[in-house]
Amino acid sequence: MSRLKDVELDVARLLEAAGLGSLADGLPTLYAGPYPPGAPDAFIACRFSGGEKPEKYLAGARTALHRCTVTVLVRAARGPDGYSEGSARARAAWEALYDAHPEGYVSVDVEDGGPTYLGEDEEGRPRWSLTVGVLYHSHA
Repeated sequence: MSRLKDVELDVARLLEAAGLGSLADGLPTLYAGPYPPGAPDAFIACRFSGGEKPEKYLAGARTALHRCTVTVLVRAARGPDGYSEGSARARAAWEALYDAHPEGYVSVDVEDGGPTYLGEDEEGRPRWSLTVGVLYHSHA
């Protein structure tokens, strides 16, 4: 079977291409996987959050369909403008991922009607969450 895709990184790259942050070393504002304790107040993190066992199909073709879920966390800076700036960024992330068709994927699509507000973290930074469904094929 061909290698599994890094769905965290691929979703983060879609957000980077939409101008919603940078994966660059130094001062990243996008993370594929867990974010470090020293992350800036405002960032987006993409985490693999589950999937189904690959579905084998097309008898004899040795092809499987992978259904994965990526949770996108959007965190904003604390302060009087944090909520409105973070909310706008979360909506922009939702729009960038809505019905995306990146190369090598059957589909990438948000599963909710919009970002879900999670409230503030322990340091007063507002947070939102998006659930993204990802489908792709692998071949033996």
